[in-house]
Amino acid sequence: MGFAIKLSHVSKRFKLYYSLTSGPLKELLFFWKRQQYYDEFMAVKDVSVEVQRGEVIGIIGSNGAGKTTLLKMIAGLLPVDEGTIEVNGHVTALLTLGVGVHPEFTGRENILYGGMLLGMCKAEVIQKTQAIIEFAELGEYIDHPVRTYSSGMRARLLFAISMSIKPDILIIDEALSTGDAYFVRKCSKRIREICRSGATILFVSHNMSQVEELCQRALLLDRGRLLADTDPNSAHRLYSQLVFEQETRNYKTLLSTELNRTGGTGEVLVSRVSLLDGNDNPKTGFHTFETLKVRIQISSLKKGQEIFLFVGFLDEQTNLYVGGVNTKEYYDPIIGQVTGQSILAKEDTVVEISFSPLYLLTGHYLLWIEIADRYRHIFSDYKGICPFFVSQKGATTTQEAYINHPMTIKILQPEEGKVVCKDSEA
Repeated sequence: MGFAIKLSHVSKRFKLYYSLTSGPLKELLFFWKRQQYYDEFMAVKDVSVEVQRGEVIGIIGSNGAGKTTLLKMIAGLLPVDEGTIEVNGHVTALLTLGVGVHPEFTGRENILYGGMLLGMCKAEVIQKTQAIIEFAELGEYIDHPVRTYSSGMRARLLFAISMSIKPDILIIDEALSTGDAYFVRKCSKRIREICRSGATILFVSHNMSQVEELCQRALLLDRGRLLADTDPNSAHRLYSQLVFEQETRNYKTLLSTELNRTGGTGEVLVSRVSLLDGNDNPKTGFHTFETLKVRIQISSLKKGQEIFLFVGFLDEQTNLYVGGVNTKEYYDPIIGQVTGQSILAKEDTVVEISFSPLYLLTGHYLLWIEIADRYRHIFSDYKGICPFFVSQKGATTTQEAYINHPMTIKILQPEEGKVVCKDSEA
């Protein structure tokens, strides 16, 4: 069958000038001084890989891993500093969706303009115009200027133009990261058709379900280096572990963040919150379907006050509620029985709520803790506290977060431990 793309010890470096205005000029004028006016940044480091004809290869990695730089070198848009790249076939690259689209042109005019920029001749674009219009589903708006389009309509037009090509080698860099869900599924179907046609495809995406669905192999990049060349499922596990380690290192600085009460009468306060794993180790990073323990130390002004705890999870980016539990009695359909209990608050009461398994998917979360009595009289409300990170440990799952998690409640003796959050009003 032969190879379509072959990379041998490929490296690419960029110059980061100390001054963007004077640095390049000084380098040009004072070259004889042999003085360096920049730092070197290695975007791609010694990457070697061979892609066979007809293969669909996923390229994954964190932002800044070197994915786009590598694709631009393969497409011939960037020169190679070290190593060699051999390409057998015509390359079509969708590196920036919609490059060349003019806002004053109508959708129909942009189809002709954009199609020719993608390498098609005028006659071929004209022949495909009606099919592109039907794919975009823009109706009468196809003859309106693109500047009048909504972002979703614009994405539909750009996807439709991009998906009309029949390449030997297709490079897709995050082209499915925009657009509504219905249209993204439609484009995924079109990509599968291109795959079946025998084209060689390099596919970059942060959506691991798309990579596992479309690709036969996956390349994992990190800081410019090729960490793994394996099947998509194994690459996803390695990538998840890599992201988990990076995120937990970032979150170590948050272990002493203050906790501020956002509501309630203040009759019952939280003086300490600890996040623990299944082995009682303080953590800020957890895995989906494993154990997360929230240990809460409560101070009550009224000894023997009956209280109920609510512990919820908020998406850190949107601040939306995604799941949680209430210790007040309710029927839990997951375990098929009534669960929950009231708590008699003393001067110092420690309550541990264990979520096992933890039904949160990969993302950044905040805690929402509320203390109330049986009649919903709120003593304390702490919303948006104790940031933590969750990562899926294994393969991609389509399972959504549950509103009600299985939980275990324990009343513990007050104990010394690492403080994750402190109540500034306590």
